[in-house]
Amino acid sequence: MVTAMHAHLNAQYAAPVWPLAPMTENPSAGKRTIHWGSCPAVFQDELRLAAWNLINGQLRPTFLKDRGGPMRSRLGAHATGDVVRHWMHLASWLEGRGLSRFAECGTAVLHAYGLHLLDTTNNRSVHHKVLSSLTRLWAFDQLSARPNDVGRPPWDERGADDYLPPATTRGGENTTDPLAEETMGPLLIWAIRMVDDFADDILAAWSEARRLDDASRRPSPGPRGYAALEAYFAPLIASNAPLPTTTNRGQPRLARVYIAATTGASIGQVDRVSRRHGLLDAAPTRPGPCPLDIPVSGRIHGTPWRTAINLDEIHALRRHLVTAAFVICAYLTGMRPGEVLGLRSGCCPDPEPDSKGTIGRHLIRSNEYKTATDEHGNHVSGGEEREVPWVAITPVVNAIRVLERMVPDGTLLFDHNAHVQHQSRADTGSLKTSGLVERIEHFVTWANIEALRHELPGEFIAPDPAGAIGTRRFRRSLAWHIARRPGGLVALAIQYGHLRTTFVSEGYASRSRDGIHDLIDVETVRAVSDTVAELHDDLEAGGGVSGPSARRAIRTAARAQRFSGAAITATTARRLLANENAMIYDNPQALLLCHYKREQALCHRDGVKDTPSLDRCVPGCGNIVRTDDHASQLRERASLLELQASHAPQPIGERLQAKASQLHTLAADHDRTRITL
Repeated sequence: MVTAMHAHLNAQYAAPVWPLAPMTENPSAGKRTIHWGSCPAVFQDELRLAAWNLINGQLRPTFLKDRGGPMRSRLGAHATGDVVRHWMHLASWLEGRGLSRFAECGTAVLHAYGLHLLDTTNNRSVHHKVLSSLTRLWAFDQLSARPNDVGRPPWDERGADDYLPPATTRGGENTTDPLAEETMGPLLIWAIRMVDDFADDILAAWSEARRLDDASRRPSPGPRGYAALEAYFAPLIASNAPLPTTTNRGQPRLARVYIAATTGASIGQVDRVSRRHGLLDAAPTRPGPCPLDIPVSGRIHGTPWRTAINLDEIHALRRHLVTAAFVICAYLTGMRPGEVLGLRSGCCPDPEPDSKGTIGRHLIRSNEYKTATDEHGNHVSGGEEREVPWVAITPVVNAIRVLERMVPDGTLLFDHNAHVQHQSRADTGSLKTSGLVERIEHFVTWANIEALRHELPGEFIAPDPAGAIGTRRFRRSLAWHIARRPGGLVALAIQYGHLRTTFVSEGYASRSRDGIHDLIDVETVRAVSDTVAELHDDLEAGGGVSGPSARRAIRTAARAQRFSGAAITATTARRLLANENAMIYDNPQALLLCHYKREQALCHRDGVKDTPSLDRCVPGCGNIVRTDDHASQLRERASLLELQASHAPQPIGERLQAKASQLHTLAADHDRTRITL
């Protein structure tokens, strides 16, 4: 079970701590450990042997076949840690009841413990994992050369329902909250700006900072160094001007390295001259910048984002650049966080032109980890390459190219050793999701300070109502925006309208390889269910509808209860998407509903599609439905266009007026032809 990546971390059997990192090759996986100090002393010997069997052995095929469930013969590092923790909880409970050996833990005792667990949590999924862990304790005890004689759990014989809380529809990826548009939109703007506009400046500044650090380590130049320092400090002392400082442990300190590299003196000479003039003590009261001698090319709306980059901010800027690249890759690909962190330099080569000279899309070759299993159904910790690569749109390609400039060839794009400065230890993997959660919050704080500095209130990243941004919510947010914002209200939304085509028709993600396709289907059906429910309520209140599909929409809305309270899974979503009579799509940009029917859809002239392209709505399409609300909004939009026309030059004004007349006609047609229940 020991993998090459972390073999050096393996521990001895009697060690107080067992690292589980040697069991995994996943670069983003946390390095979990078993702390034997958490186990009751009387059970330690028995549990050590049980844990050793768990790590080094595997369950028999006959055992797994008889149970038929998703139980695997071997577990990965993360699941192993959870199982041993559950065993320790059982041991603590047994000790509290005066028991000191697993031989005293028979079926009746496990029955009592199973009932005890019901009082500890109401999460059925978590509870089921605990019961499975205890079944695994008994199963491995049967295989042990020195069994502890623990009893067979009663739920293994009679089923687990009596020991589980009621089933709920919560849990899993589908219940993760998408990020609010007020959060995701500006966050994406700043992330793309960081990569596209600021990266060259930041990386140049980083190279210059390293050059200064190397230059400061040169041998003493003798009298020339002292003369240069006196000439450098003289005007600063005479004018009582700010002194170049950097922050050390939250306090400003004289920038000795910067001064040494700038003047050509040695660090020792800087210390002696600055001490002679009292500058070491003066620096905290007169802090000044350390501008790096590089040109600044980045712009924000045409204005330079910095007059100069300061030495003291370069570590933070480089850190924010990596964070921005993660946000772009995680949000605009649909990858899970672990897949993003597992990307390597060279994963997204530039496409070669085909025989006709056409250059295709950029594709990302990556490993998937969560669903990677071997022929026996056991988890493969090192992951396996996806059968279907991810499609990379331009911002993602740019982010990958920036990261490739920051890491050695062939290494992880988010390599821990490349991106963690002042680290106390080397690491064989990538940055961890727990650290990225903190990095993202710091990036948000920095971006909001920049928005204030550049007077961009519309680009302030608002706090998300559901809490921390985290790393897992980007994937769900992408699905949400594709399903609910055709034409888009978030930055880069013009591309979202094409993403569904990319996902579905061009193999962006495969159902069989657990891509984002299923998540988009679920989110689409949720959006449709909201639309149908709102239409149902509107019609019940006396509202009317018009358009070629008005009567069909009324019949669908009358059956809106089919969605009410239903747990929408990938399977049910696919079934509903295939039912044309159930699906009504909202298109707030075009001010209409689309009751999609394949054969009469004008948005797909190049072939039949399962879902509409709402960014390409065509007037006169047989799928159109309009409500009273839409008619009111048409008139509001027409009035706004008329106001703009009155202040525009004649040719533009005439076009605006013609568009306003067209909108008034659509609203009038609705009033004339509307039908109600």
